[in-house]
Amino acid sequence: MERFDWQEAWKAYQEDRTSGAMALAVRAAQIVEEWARIAPVDRVEDFRSELEGLLHALIQAHPDMAPPRHLAEAARQAIREASSLSAARAALIAALGKFRRRLEVHERAAARHAASLLRSARTILTHSRSGLVARALAFAAEKGRYLQVICPVAEPGGEGRRMAEEVAAMGHTAILLPDLAATHWLPQVDLVLVGADAWDEEGIVNKIGTLALAILARAFQRPFFVVATSEKRWPAGVGPHPARALRAPPLASEEIPWFEFVPRSYLTGLILEDGFCLMA
Repeated sequence: MERFDWQEAWKAYQEDRTSGAMALAVRAAQIVEEWARIAPVDRVEDFRSELEGLLHALIQAHPDMAPPRHLAEAARQAIREASSLSAARAALIAALGKFRRRLEVHERAAARHAASLLRSARTILTHSRSGLVARALAFAAEKGRYLQVICPVAEPGGEGRRMAEEVAAMGHTAILLPDLAATHWLPQVDLVLVGADAWDEEGIVNKIGTLALAILARAFQRPFFVVATSEKRWPAGVGPHPARALRAPPLASEEIPWFEFVPRSYLTGLILEDGFCLMA
């Protein structure tokens, strides 16, 4: 078996700007689990301190994404009562395994609910690259339902290119278009289906460009659905999501924000692991 180098994995995690929040959460859990096995500390107090530093770094690498914050809280709770180093290691490793299994169960359930939307659809539009949307399309393909999927390029970052490749590999017809060009076909789609990096009762956070699509979908009376899981709920205790802050216009391309807030009034519904929640 190939050796898992958590430091190399951490570097890749830190630099990753194309993977979705769920995939990054799984990778973060693997990094912490491997660190827990080999952390060169002699006292449980040092274990707690170094773990906190690692968790903070994982969150700051992707501060707009909610799942790493839930991972951090699960890790903290796991070792809170540990009285020895060995007990802390064992408790943390067990909690991380449970977290990953729960992610998989929730992701599969949410994607199956989203796939049920596609039974009568012929053309949909998505945005950026969502692992949950991709999984919903994979479930549709397994049932022999193949769609036209309009994929905006999703600049900056261009995650739509990867999404289009994945969609085409499933057998769907992927239509990769420049971001503004994709909006031209909004009146012809059956629905818009996107993922989210975070959500709360007031709306969602997703790749920049999602708000414009949501506004236009409302204008053209096209359903706009979001698929997520409970691990993407923004923790109330950490304050408002950064994307909700007012920002000055960027002075350079490097300052363009990658995420934005979409109010719930523009959403037709939020799809979670336990079903549909109508929003608008």
